[in-house]
Amino acid sequence: TTTTTTTTTNPSLQQQSALNMIDPIQTSLMLAETDPWVQPLSQVLDPFLNLLSFAMLCRVVISWYPTTNLNEPPFNLVAWPTEPLLRAIRGSIPPAFGVDITPIVWLGVFTFLHEILLGQQGLLTMKIKYGI
Repeated sequence: TTTTTTTTTNPSLQQQSALNMIDPIQTSLMLAETDPWVQPLSQVLDPFLNLLSFAMLCRVVISWYPTTNLNEPPFNLVAWPTEPLLRAIRGSIPPAFGVDITPIVWLGVFTFLHEILLGQQGLLTMKIKYGI
């Protein structure tokens, strides 16, 4: 006669092995969790900094044409939001070769902030991706 042996596995061992298989998934999900303010802030900052950078770039191009009236319709859309920022530092940054370089300074500041906060390895991007 042949003897058949039935092996019964402990249910807790089966559950534990199943949890071990799920554990890496849970770990990666836990790493992706982040504070609730990070995602909305990055969604607001990204277009805001891009828009300000574009406006300053437009101000650089407009400055090449000194006879341009900044109060006329296409130009006032760029001039009115940017003028307070330019006026704030215009006294501390002298013109270079007779050219006002404050729009270039602000363009550099906005581009730098965008890269540091929202770039590929930016602070907010890293917080969103890895939860750090």
